[in-house]
Amino acid sequence: MALADKMRNSSILEIQLAGYAWDNFFLLNKSMNTFIAETQEISSKLLIKEQNLESLADAVSNLDNINLPPLNLELMVSSLDRLKSSSLELSLEVAALKQSIKSLEGLEYAFMRKQGALPKLIARAASFFKSFFSKQPEVEW
Repeated sequence: MALADKMRNSSILEIQLAGYAWDNFFLLNKSMNTFIAETQEISSKLLIKEQNLESLADAVSNLDNINLPPLNLELMVSSLDRLKSSSLELSLEVAALKQSIKSLEGLEYAFMRKQGALPKLIARAASFFKSFFSKQPEVEW
């Protein structure tokens, strides 16, 4: 992460002002690099056999092999708040990290997938759409 690199080159005073936030960002950097590498490797192998929701659910279940890093979004936000007392607060890297944290809020679906809930929900949706569009409307004259 660019922020971790920028923090390495910061002054001792800024490091002291940021306190424990420093360690949090370095741990996050390491876990996210591993997560990204695993995701890229597995996503390149995804194969959707047919053009339907069940095939999509089967392909998505291949993502179960990815180990999700333990993300404590609350800790990440509080760590960002600690950077407000340093010159890093206005940097592009901090702004990018704030944006990234917002996008991580969707990881709840990854946990649903890990528990096997997402393919079941997709299968139920496919079944609903199949029955919905196959029913003939009743016409009364």
